[in-house]
Amino acid sequence: MEEPAGNTVVIRIGIPDLQQTKCMKFNVDAPIWLSKQQILCTLNQSLKDVLNYGLFQPAYNGKAGKFLDEERPLREYPFPSIAPVPYLEFRYKRRVYTQTYLDDKQLSKLHTKVRE
Repeated sequence: MEEPAGNTVVIRIGIPDLQQTKCMKFNVDAPIWLSKQQILCTLNQSLKDVLNYGLFQPAYNGKAGKFLDEERPLREYPFPSIAPVPYLEFRYKRRVYTQTYLDDKQLSKLHTKVRE
């Protein structure tokens, strides 16, 4: 099924766990989970726990990196204009921590148990 050119975008997808990068065409009106399925169909190597992988938009221009919500369409995510082809990573979902302004002593106090 051929999609209209106005509803598609070419995105460079990096897969760090497989040391691969590929360019793919996605429908911007489709939910992110459809794009994820499209990526999975093109893999020539298997990934462990593949259902916990997601599309990750790396940090840029002072904004923190984030995983894209699989229910939302690709159109809702702006891509930086620093490269001619937008870039996303297909990576294992882990909690993404932002930079904290605490020193090591303050951080260790936060990670201690409270005793009564």
